[in-house]
Amino acid sequence: MPQSEYAFLVDSGNQNELNLIENFKKDEEKMNAEIASRTSSVTFVDFDERTYKVASTGATISSGYSVSLLHHYCSKLPHDEYFNPQPKFSYFDDVEGRVCSITLPCNAPILEIISSPQSSTESAKRDACLKACKELHKLGALTDCLLPYQDDGDEELELDFSDSEGCEDEISRCELHEMLVPAALKEPWTDLETSVSLNSYFVRFCPHPADRLYKKFGLFLKAPLPGEAERMKLDLPLAHGRSVMTELVPSGVAKFDKDEILLAQNFQKMSLKVILDRSEFIPEYVSLGKNGFSSLGSSTFYLLLPVVQHAYKSTMTVDWKLVKRCLSSPIFRSRGDARDSVIPHWNNHLELANGRHSINDVINSLVYAPCKDTFFFISDVVAEKNGYSLYKDSTNHKEHYFKT
Repeated sequence: MPQSEYAFLVDSGNQNELNLIENFKKDEEKMNAEIASRTSSVTFVDFDERTYKVASTGATISSGYSVSLLHHYCSKLPHDEYFNPQPKFSYFDDVEGRVCSITLPCNAPILEIISSPQSSTESAKRDACLKACKELHKLGALTDCLLPYQDDGDEELELDFSDSEGCEDEISRCELHEMLVPAALKEPWTDLETSVSLNSYFVRFCPHPADRLYKKFGLFLKAPLPGEAERMKLDLPLAHGRSVMTELVPSGVAKFDKDEILLAQNFQKMSLKVILDRSEFIPEYVSLGKNGFSSLGSSTFYLLLPVVQHAYKSTMTVDWKLVKRCLSSPIFRSRGDARDSVIPHWNNHLELANGRHSINDVINSLVYAPCKDTFFFISDVVAEKNGYSLYKDSTNHKEHYFKT
């Protein structure tokens, strides 16, 4: 192609591109002018967004904001390192739509709120949260400004909450330090009394879910509980989403002599230490002590003991057989007493790290393993196995035990 023709084509192409750009600019200016000239008096209304207003102050909360407020209210409830109060949400389908159920912490004035049927899960959640905030305000848990009550030393509330179910207000979070002792737990008994009459209450446990049984226990006090405490039911939150409903059932008056009081106090000291600080049971010998009635060394006076409930009499008695069995553990016997104890049958014993022990003493007991620095509860003994038996991929039980 001649050079002159090639140049003409290139110039024609450039001219077409310039024309397209010019036309685009004109269209853009026309569109911007049209947008700038538009005016509208129509206000957008979200018909799903409901509000609650306090007449005295004019404070108003929307259903969307109520989710954050409910989380913040729960974070202000009394809590410690073991209990972090938060609302729990569950959903189910109704004939008319989606429904949200909120379970509030056990120390909130209301425990459950259910939304009206909604078109979506999010709408049901907002409806339930708005209902919860409304009820909390009516019960006085929220101020007339629809805010949680603040301590005198707290800063002014900042209304910048997260709308997530795991939100926490770390700045306002406070730990529990003061221990308040009810008056009923302060009335002591003395070692001058030959026998002591104590008011007894059966502790009824109803677990949720109901997939386990709890050992029956009774509470024994010198002073009777107030009437409102006798009728009180408390839902105790546990780990992994579990809970147990607890109530006290009056069971009359129980008499204890001096020896029984000492047994009961020693059992209570032992059981509480096992639960709260079992490190004291690492040594091979632990002294129970033989002090008087005040051996607990505490400002509280009560006994929490295993009991046997008699359904036909609606009464209960202390399970002294279990108490004595626990206190007869080899850890409470000195080495001299342990040497004097004779195991009647050679086949009825186990060779443990600290010597030979009766199988009856090992089953249903708490055992400390020094090599693992861990406590184990022994539920049974496998008679046909020993430390050199094969176990899964390990050469023997001992190898598997040290690897795990």
